[in-house]
Amino acid sequence: MLPPANYGTNIASGKRRQKQALGLTTKDMAKAAACILGPPVLFGVVSVLLCFKLRFSFPRGVWLVAGLGIIPGALAGRAAGQASSRGEDARWQTLAAVLLLLATIVAAVVGELNYWYFAQPYYFLSSLRSYDQVNPSETEGGRLLDAGIVHFSSKARVGLDMAMSYTSWDVYCVAPITTNLGLPSQGESLASYDLWAVGINCCSSGETNFKCGEIDKVDARAGLRQVSAEQRPYFRLAVQQAEAAYNIEASHPLFFHWVEDPVRERDAFFSAAFGNWLLADSLHFGVNAFMVLCFLVMFNKASKNFDSHLMLALRT
Repeated sequence: MLPPANYGTNIASGKRRQKQALGLTTKDMAKAAACILGPPVLFGVVSVLLCFKLRFSFPRGVWLVAGLGIIPGALAGRAAGQASSRGEDARWQTLAAVLLLLATIVAAVVGELNYWYFAQPYYFLSSLRSYDQVNPSETEGGRLLDAGIVHFSSKARVGLDMAMSYTSWDVYCVAPITTNLGLPSQGESLASYDLWAVGINCCSSGETNFKCGEIDKVDARAGLRQVSAEQRPYFRLAVQQAEAAYNIEASHPLFFHWVEDPVRERDAFFSAAFGNWLLADSLHFGVNAFMVLCFLVMFNKASKNFDSHLMLALRT
C-alpha cells in the first residue's frame, strides 16, 4: 500500500509543530546542544590537567594552563552583556557563561582533591627507588631516604610488643620493623630503630594491639612508604613516645605501610584516581544536562507567557 501523497509533508509539519510547542528554533536547539556538550568537555580538560602526570611534572605550568579555562566563560559572559545592551535576547549566552564558569571551578576543586589524595601518592611513590632484601636490624634509616618500596629479608617482622600510639582525634599507630635481634623480649636491642610500620585507627589508644596494614598475613614482608606530609608529624610523636616507653632510640625514623604486595597497593592509588575522575566527569555531564533541560522548560514557559501577553495586547 502506497503512503499518502502528503506523507512527508505531514512529518515535516509535525516536527515544526513540536519545535513550536517547545518554543525553540533551530538556532535554539544548536545553542542547547552546545550548552550540553561544551561545559563537560571543558570540565574534562581542566580536571585531566590537574589530576594526572602533567600536574606532578609541571605543577605551576599546569595551573597556568588550567586557568585559561576561565576564558570561554568570560567570553560567553561578554557576549551576553553585548546582546543585552543591544536589546537582544541574551538568555542562552548567560546560561553558557554560568555553565562554563561552573565547569572550570568545579573541575579545579575536583582535580585538586583527587590529585592530593590519590594521584600524587602514586606518582610520588613511583618516582622513588625500590629496595630488595633489606635486613631491618642492619639498615639505618639514612640509607633508605629515597625508598618508596622496600622488600624486607625473610627474618623481618613487626615488633608488636613495642607498638605505640599517639592520639589527636585519630589514633596514629606505630611499631618497629625489626628482627628477633631487635626485640627486647628476646634479650636483644638495636642501636637505633629507624624503620616503622604505621597506620591510622588500627590500634587502641594507649595499648599495644597493633593491627595495621596486612599484619595478619604470613607472607607480608614489604613496606610501602607513607607519603602524607600532614600525618607524618603525628607518627613522629608516636615514635617519640615509644622511645620514652621502651628506652630505645630512633635516629632517622622512616614510616611504611606493612603490606604483602607493595606494587599492587601503589597502583591502587592510580586506579582510585582514574575511577574518581571518570565518576566526576559522568556526574558533571548529568548535572549539566539537567540544568540545560530545566532552562529549556523555563524558556518554553517564558515564551508562552510572552505570546499570551502579546495576543492580549493585540486584542485590546
